[in-house]
Amino acid sequence: MKLSRYEQEVVINLNADEDEATVYTANPAWMRKMDKLHKEFPNVIRLKSWTEVSKTYVLPKNLIRIGKPRTLSEAQLRHLQDLRDRT
Repeated sequence: MKLSRYEQEVVINLNADEDEATVYTANPAWMRKMDKLHKEFPNVIRLKSWTEVSKTYVLPKNLIRIGKPRTLSEAQLRHLQDLRDRT
């Protein structure tokens, strides 16, 4: 079954009372990423359930991070522009 891009969601659920978070995903790229992490760290990132189109993982909530946007220097911006110009 193929999902539309709109349906390929990722839901991260955590609360203040519990030490673990759940990550539900129907996004193939996220599933590959989470499967790789689960394979490398099976005692830390656990596969809780799966269906034909989605998977749910359980992991310590301290692994969930939200960061500020990256600020590029002028040299980094020029380098990226040079890379874009070559393609």
